[in-house]
Amino acid sequence: MFGFKYAHVVLLFLITPSVTAHGGIVYIHRVRNSSIDISCESANKEEIPFAFSLNRRLLQSRRVLYLSKGLPSSINKSEDKDRITVRDELDNHTVHLTISNLQGQDSDVYHCEFHYGDLPFDKNVPGKMEFFIYVEDFSHEPCNCSSYLPLLYVISGGACLLGVLFFTLTTAYCCKRPNRRKPQPVVPVYEEMAGVRPTKGKATRCHTDIAKPEEANSSVGHLFSNENLYVN
Repeated sequence: MFGFKYAHVVLLFLITPSVTAHGGIVYIHRVRNSSIDISCESANKEEIPFAFSLNRRLLQSRRVLYLSKGLPSSINKSEDKDRITVRDELDNHTVHLTISNLQGQDSDVYHCEFHYGDLPFDKNVPGKMEFFIYVEDFSHEPCNCSSYLPLLYVISGGACLLGVLFFTLTTAYCCKRPNRRKPQPVVPVYEEMAGVRPTKGKATRCHTDIAKPEEANSSVGHLFSNENLYVN
């Protein structure tokens, strides 16, 4: 996968069809069978490097070539030997390269390294720029996708199972939701007691009203007893 650092490379290729530099990376857009020239410059100017290497590190992680001072360059793949030309200027902290007959498989991020010190205690200093090379190659035939049919069946079956599971869970949730009763608000105990208990004033008035009929009944009883005395 392309890292975030290279995520906008496609947009830059659409805007600038040839070469552009941005954030320490040189973007180079070429077509099949064309060639490119790149120059690697070391950030260390205080020492003279004894060797140089060119590496790939995004789509493929490998060394492309190694150049030791005063010796011919060593190119890792035999098919690249006739396509890569190196001009040694290590004394000037610079190496120039030409890659010809570009193919789609050459698309990658290339970075340079300059080697200082004495083996095996050497130190590696990266070049000032990286090179993102993109080669348009329309010569590849369409792939035969019949070998991917079992994988497609597995992916389709998994997607169907996920869909059925999602539908089942959604249906169960929707059917269960209307049966839920709305919770009744909880009335505090002191409010219930306040609504039932009469006030002190009302209780006194009720007691007085009950006492008045009792007094009237006792007066009537007293009159009847006096009348009985006169009758006798």
